[in-house]
Amino acid sequence: MKIVVTGATGLLGKATAEHLVRQGHEVISVDRREGDCAKGSKLVVGDLTNLDFCDSVITGADGVAHLGAIPNPTDARQFEVFKNNSVSTFAVFTAAAQAKVKTVVYASSLSAYGFAYSDEWTSPLYAPVDEAHPFIFEESYALSKEVNERSALMWSRRCDTAFVGMRFPWTNTPEKTLELARRFNDEDNLPPDPRFPKGIVAKILWTYLDLRDAVKAIEIVLQSNIKGSHVYNFAAPDIMAKAPTMELMQKFHPKTEIRSPLPGHSAPLSSQAFVDTFGYAPEFLINRDDI
Repeated sequence: MKIVVTGATGLLGKATAEHLVRQGHEVISVDRREGDCAKGSKLVVGDLTNLDFCDSVITGADGVAHLGAIPNPTDARQFEVFKNNSVSTFAVFTAAAQAKVKTVVYASSLSAYGFAYSDEWTSPLYAPVDEAHPFIFEESYALSKEVNERSALMWSRRCDTAFVGMRFPWTNTPEKTLELARRFNDEDNLPPDPRFPKGIVAKILWTYLDLRDAVKAIEIVLQSNIKGSHVYNFAAPDIMAKAPTMELMQKFHPKTEIRSPLPGHSAPLSSQAFVDTFGYAPEFLINRDDI
């Protein structure tokens, strides 16, 4: 397959491009700036909010992995993140429809639900959180994710391209996940770190995903025959914490309705819809003894 990967100098984009190259696909890496990209792929630099540029790089592609975006709500006025992330995604979808691309996989986020970046402490209405859980966000990063999911639905009604949004949690290498897990384990005794706002691990429900599982899931979707527009949660089945899940939920999210058992270190986020549809579940789990 000829696959365009956006955000290809970023963490997930580069890892995805590298994986696809290893699997024998022709990969076009796209980013808005020069940077280190997957060996064996071609890097094209340009602005994804420009429709002509999107047309130029997507024409002739069989699939698109759209992973380029500002990754968190970085601006106080809530404007730049929303403008960039929603307009660039709409342009990519528009170009993919024009080019009759078979499948677009795009990065949505667990943050779309609204827990992660809320100013006030925000808990799930129920757990395990599934794809039907309403969005209760109050910032533009999460809003852009909902807009992107609705844009995908609109385009799926206008063309034959399939659009699949992946609601990923914290997605990183095992080493970085353990670093974050250790921080949560000793958060009150550590100096502030702007990368990890206090409470963020509990806000993301202690969920995580190994990069290797993320890129494998993206490839599986690209090679599938799925039709229409869909969104899926996809996270490791366990949590990045030493304490049991129910103990943590009672401490940090006591008002959340527990709708089904969360034994041991079970993730309070359901990825069952993806597993049932594609037959793949995350395989690379952290070693809790290393936390």
